[in-house]
Amino acid sequence: MKNIITAIVYGFIVSFGIQNVSAQEPSMRTFNENIKAVQLKKGTMQIFDYGETKVHVYETKGFFNTHAFFIEKKGKGVLIETPPMKDNYKELVDYIVGLGYKDIDVMVSYHLIGKHFFDTDKLKFNHIYSNQESLDYMKNSGNESLSVLKKVSGQDLDETTIVPTDLLKAGAQEISGIPFIITPTGFGFDVEMPDIKAVHLHMVGHDNHTMIFNTEFIDTVIKELTAFQEKGYTTYFSSHSAPETSGDVTLKINYLKEMKGLLSAAKNEEEFIQKMDKAYPNFGWRNYLLGSAKMLFTEN
Repeated sequence: MKNIITAIVYGFIVSFGIQNVSAQEPSMRTFNENIKAVQLKKGTMQIFDYGETKVHVYETKGFFNTHAFFIEKKGKGVLIETPPMKDNYKELVDYIVGLGYKDIDVMVSYHLIGKHFFDTDKLKFNHIYSNQESLDYMKNSGNESLSVLKKVSGQDLDETTIVPTDLLKAGAQEISGIPFIITPTGFGFDVEMPDIKAVHLHMVGHDNHTMIFNTEFIDTVIKELTAFQEKGYTTYFSSHSAPETSGDVTLKINYLKEMKGLLSAAKNEEEFIQKMDKAYPNFGWRNYLLGSAKMLFTEN
């Protein structure tokens, strides 16, 4: 497990510079909801209007170009994830305050870094939720990776560890009057939003390679994504990519299935990489492919 988590963080580090690579498949990003974009001073905000519920998707436009998500319903709000870079803090807080909020809840599902985000007198944070698996990750491999993250990203990275006020258990629950389903994943948790048929995952990336730790993991991811589709989820939010649709998830599932076939046909790591490059020449996050190949053939 330690090697798996280290690989996840390494993939996060090396992928930042290749996120804007053209897709092998056309994007399926056509949403049914009313969506509008707001340009902020640095980042951008996409607003998904589900009627009673709205999701504000903040793209940081920073070194890692991550995303954070503010969900609001009936005058209450929940922020899922926080930016890792300090120069996004004021902009995001000011935006939420500008919506009329004085206090909110926060869920940090995968990235428990950036404690100084909460150092503001403009906005009160009633609860900061995470889970035990995310805490354990930060105490071990996640903590070990922070010095590397700091080195490659510069001093603006807030490497301080967020201290949650509450630890979430698996299952259905309401936070700020909004229904969620929490599913632990081994190093964090996915957040389902059944009312709006949406889910927040660690990453999907229909036009990017996926980090694969062993052959069983391919089936695990396929099973997870298929289960979300069977539940009728139409929108897939992730800190590591723009919002995606069920069609994008189908592209990812097909990618994983083809990967299984190419893996079984390859005699060694180099041949596997060549086959994948030929099948997906324009995919981003190629270091995920290289890392996957190394782990898959070390396993074999």
